[in-house]
Amino acid sequence: MYMTPDRFRTMGFGVDLTDVQDYEIRAKLVSAAARVHTITAAPNEPQPHDFRGGTITNEEHFWNTGDGRAVPPQRSFHTWHYPIKTCTDMKIYLTNGRYIDIGETERYLTLRTVEIVSLAMTASGIFGAAVVPEIGLLNPVVKMSYTYGYEIPHVGEVLEDTEGDETTYRAQDQWWTSDDVTVYVDGSEVTTGFTIDRDEGTITFGTAQTGSVVKADYTSKLPREIAMASGILAAEALGDRETRSRGMSGLRSVRVGEIALEKDTPMRGGQTLVTPAQAEAEALLEGFSFISAGA
Repeated sequence: MYMTPDRFRTMGFGVDLTDVQDYEIRAKLVSAAARVHTITAAPNEPQPHDFRGGTITNEEHFWNTGDGRAVPPQRSFHTWHYPIKTCTDMKIYLTNGRYIDIGETERYLTLRTVEIVSLAMTASGIFGAAVVPEIGLLNPVVKMSYTYGYEIPHVGEVLEDTEGDETTYRAQDQWWTSDDVTVYVDGSEVTTGFTIDRDEGTITFGTAQTGSVVKADYTSKLPREIAMASGILAAEALGDRETRSRGMSGLRSVRVGEIALEKDTPMRGGQTLVTPAQAEAEALLEGFSFISAGA
């Protein structure tokens, strides 16, 4: 789920939420996150992807040893999840129990790849020359463990009194990292008298900040486009809920003069219609689609 019900209620998606309970909003947001993953082809292995970041353990790739002549052994590996933050472990397995440990100083990280800088001489062969013994795996396997995720800094952002009580102030982005948060009231830094909810992205004061401007420096871990796409898709689902309750499922348009109703119909060839909400979400998610790369 990439947006909480509380945040969704403040976004103004045009859906009447007066009689909608948080549990129903949450269910729609969970479904919307699944649609975001489908649109972006987010990976599920070895652990499901999370656009807020996560930890991957023992991701496997086949290692191309080269031919010992014109084709050198493979050094660069595209991870399934990115952007990469740290690589905590990397080994090349020849058998279940025999492997080469690629240490921290022997690998180089980019946003999407882990590259082996050097291959050591071992009892199993000289990996730099791609000399591999005749026994063991036909294709050696590389196993990597790493962390991935975004770190998006926000400096001097004005927080909004979305509750109307001048005590709880909400940022534009949720899901803050554990990095330091600096809070300002009327331009002066304050260090006490408030609590931070990093998941909601809120600062709550013990006393009302009547007439004050509250700002904050913080770091978030979810791109805004992911949250917006999730909210748009959830709003569409909640809107469909209203039309279905009135027996108008699939309604596309209404004409007031000489009252006319139109409903979407399936397209030929098994194609499905793309709703305006999905088209908007897809446009937001265009830069986050995963592309398969050779192991």
